[in-house]
Amino acid sequence: MMSTITLGIHGGAGRLGRRITALALADPRFSLRAVVVRHGSDAMGQDVGLLAGAEPVGILAGADPETLIACDVVIDVSSPAAAASLAGLLAKGGAKALVTGTTGWTDAQDETLSRAANDMAILRSGNFSLGVTALVHQVQEAAARLGPDWGVHIHDIHHSAKKDTPSGTALMLADAVRAGWDHSVTPKCLAVGAPLEENPTRGEIIITAERKGQVVGTHDVTFYGAGETLCFTHTAQSRDIFAYGALQAAQWLAGKKARLYTMQEVMSPQD
Repeated sequence: MMSTITLGIHGGAGRLGRRITALALADPRFSLRAVVVRHGSDAMGQDVGLLAGAEPVGILAGADPETLIACDVVIDVSSPAAAASLAGLLAKGGAKALVTGTTGWTDAQDETLSRAANDMAILRSGNFSLGVTALVHQVQEAAARLGPDWGVHIHDIHHSAKKDTPSGTALMLADAVRAGWDHSVTPKCLAVGAPLEENPTRGEIIITAERKGQVVGTHDVTFYGAGETLCFTHTAQSRDIFAYGALQAAQWLAGKKARLYTMQEVMSPQD
């Protein structure tokens, strides 16, 4: 692994982008090269240190994603359309690696990301938290051991400004259940605020969601069996866990070969 990783951030004006910037500036593993924000954003032209609540560093936030191509790793926390466009641009420009935490992708945007992974290393995750990464592993293991004779309820709670429902993490957890069961079942996603009126039946996955206040993120996974339940919960108390996890992923991805990677691989004992 290289001694110092040159880093670019795409989506630097958002709450998570600012925290990643702040932590990266204080992290000797990284040398921040560029921070890109949406064209027309109030953050354009601002010193990225001040934007992140730190001291000025002489790097100004810009809107040109081509400034990211020369970075060893780019961290994206923008929007699905912007992230898909970025992936194509970076792949064509010869960039080395992209970590994206953007959620809410369409099938077409998924395809764009997959094509880009033929030319560069891409790590995609709906949640950079190391705790959630461990949770996904445990949920898949529980599903494999219990089997599809159990039903599963996944409940996600986030702040009222969160746009996508269900959360990318809830969908990751549903995928973990399906992988454990080794068969494809389509999760039933209820509208925001809709209550769980009946427990899921055997082989069923139901996802519910709440959007309220300033909640950083809580995910509950409950397995319903005959006369018993098994529950898993993860509660995020600070956005810094996502920023820290994104930087861990960036360090791990630096120098990797072109393909798609996951946060599960970042935490693999083999690496």
